[in-house]
Amino acid sequence: MKKVLLGLLAALLFCVPAFAHPPITVYVDGEKLSFDQAPIIQDDRTLVPMRKIFEALDAEVFWDEPSQSVTAVHGTDVILFRIGEAGLYKNGQLSYTMAVPAQIINDRTLVPLRAVAESLGAEVGWDGINYVIDITSVGNTSQSSSGNGQDTPQKGGYSKTVKAPDGTVVLNVDLRCDEVTAGAGAAAINGAMANETYGQGQAFLQAYGEKALEEYEKNPDDFRTYYYMGTYALTRAADGYASFLASVSTYDGEQDTVTYFSHTYALSSGKECALSDLVSDSREDLEYLWQMSFAALIQTDPDAFYSTAESRLEKNLDKVDFYLTETGIAFYLSPGIIAPPETGAVSFEITYQF
Repeated sequence: MKKVLLGLLAALLFCVPAFAHPPITVYVDGEKLSFDQAPIIQDDRTLVPMRKIFEALDAEVFWDEPSQSVTAVHGTDVILFRIGEAGLYKNGQLSYTMAVPAQIINDRTLVPLRAVAESLGAEVGWDGINYVIDITSVGNTSQSSSGNGQDTPQKGGYSKTVKAPDGTVVLNVDLRCDEVTAGAGAAAINGAMANETYGQGQAFLQAYGEKALEEYEKNPDDFRTYYYMGTYALTRAADGYASFLASVSTYDGEQDTVTYFSHTYALSSGKECALSDLVSDSREDLEYLWQMSFAALIQTDPDAFYSTAESRLEKNLDKVDFYLTETGIAFYLSPGIIAPPETGAVSFEITYQF
């Protein structure tokens, strides 16, 4: 094993900018969408090509050039909005005021994703590290009100819903996990990740399933579906190691949160690896690396962080976690530690050859 600290200067030079992001990927009911105009982020809102999203959610779309308006018909619901205007109307009533109005970019109409998806009754999950959007439409699952569904760990993740007696989904768990396809330890790794997603999903179901049913029965008109949705993305599966980074979005009836997990395994044995299995640096040396590197990111864009970010960093070095990338090791702090939660995780990467 080598020391990562020996390349500290190089590490600081190769830090991944805290808020640069990869291309945005959108899934609807597990199917990846392709766009001829890529989704964008504007004023902290994700805008996506309108027609693709509506049609993926089984809505018919109509464009009126003179009024610059879009009408979408979904079952008995009619959605209407106009380019440049903030109002989104459902069945003639103002349903949503968009922080960023619909607009035309490269001859394509882009709309705020969450406003459109939720107007059609869909749930939206957001992976703030990998920039993956996961949309689940109403009626996509067939589980019963008792919560019957996937009751054993399975490769690929865990999915289950709870429905009220009238068929309304009151809780949705949808965790998706990439699979390792090569290496003697692949089966053990996939099994471990199946147990991970199953355990996380079951824990949320047991903690909030009954509560969600009770809250819906009390106030069905204002009820909001509880959810635990996320992706376990395979960030590396080469040169002896497989590494996963998970981002899970949660609504528990009180607040929305985003939680991050990471796991790294040896491809040969399937055994999970600690950071000390990968590098020979002492804990003191690693904390010095983290302190210097995160401080450099804070100084690059101080307005994006808490005003007390550096003191927060010093107190929370024990919360730094890692995952492997194709070119090295990424270290990250979860949302809300040194920057506001809506910022997402803050990370940097160092080049490292195993």
